[in-house]
Amino acid sequence: MNERRLRIYLEDHLALMVGELALAARCRSSNRKAPLGEFLQWLENEVAAQKSIVKDVMHRTGVKGTIEGRAKQGAAWVAEKLGRFKLNDTLISYSTLSRVVELETLSAFAQERIALWDNLDVTAKSDSRLQNIAFGFFRDQSQQHLDQLNGHRRDAAVEAFLGGKAKY
Repeated sequence: MNERRLRIYLEDHLALMVGELALAARCRSSNRKAPLGEFLQWLENEVAAQKSIVKDVMHRTGVKGTIEGRAKQGAAWVAEKLGRFKLNDTLISYSTLSRVVELETLSAFAQERIALWDNLDVTAKSDSRLQNIAFGFFRDQSQQHLDQLNGHRRDAAVEAFLGGKAKY
């Protein structure tokens, strides 16, 4: 096992999860009175649990977090905050276009997690430290997240671009 590459890879994915959680929380707060808000609360809980599994993998493999890794997490958090300044058809309020863009971004994060768990699953076959972790379960869970996010994204697009009422 190339420990250096594994550390970099896991730190990168940990940072992405920090950004994902921050974005899910922001989107949830803007949609808290709708079923989308409930879904996003559920998604946050599941991603937080997956994040703890990444930390467990780091612990099991002896990968110690670095200053660089913490900086990546901080950068992901800041990037999410800066993303709020993107103009989405309104100057200071949340718009239906904001929802579309946020759900697209959350979908990209879910796709990243699918790849993470799949890569760890194939790696686990050659590293006894990673055996007994249900990477396939987390991959399938992330696929479920992606499928549900895509449904919400499609509904948001209908509302934003066609003025129709979405189901979310």
